[in-house]
Amino acid sequence: MSKNDLSSIISRIERLEAEVFGDKTKRAKNNTKTSTKVKNPKLDFSINIRAFVKRFATDKSGPKKFVLLLAYLTKGEIGKNVVLGDVRKEWGKMSGKNLLGKFNRFYSNEAKTQGWIDSKEYGTYCLADTWQESYE
Repeated sequence: MSKNDLSSIISRIERLEAEVFGDKTKRAKNNTKTSTKVKNPKLDFSINIRAFVKRFATDKSGPKKFVLLLAYLTKGEIGKNVVLGDVRKEWGKMSGKNLLGKFNRFYSNEAKTQGWIDSKEYGTYCLADTWQESYE
C-alpha cells in the first residue's frame, strides 16, 4: 500500500465520520488538541503558606481545606503528627482574606471519616495514605 493510498483511505474515513456524526467530532478533535489544562497541579510546599492556601485550597470544601492545610504543615509527610492547636492557629491566619473561612471541628471529623487523615493521639492529626484524594 502506497502513501497516497493510505492518505486517500484516511480522507474517506474522515468524510464518512463527518456524514455519520456531523461536525461535532471534528470540533471535539480540535478541542482535545488545544486544551491541555492540568486538572490537579502538583502541590508545591516550597511556597509560603498563604500562597499555598490561595492556590490549592480556596475552592475546596472545609474537610479538603483541612487536609491541604495539614499537608502543608507536614510537607506531605504521611504519619507526621500535628497538634490541632497548630492547625487552628494557621487556619485563623487565613480567615482574614476569607481564604479558608471560619474553622469548624466538623472538617477534621469528616476528613477522618473519608480516610484522608488519622488521629493517633488525642488532639493530633496526621496524613493518611489516601490524603491526596482530597485535592482531586
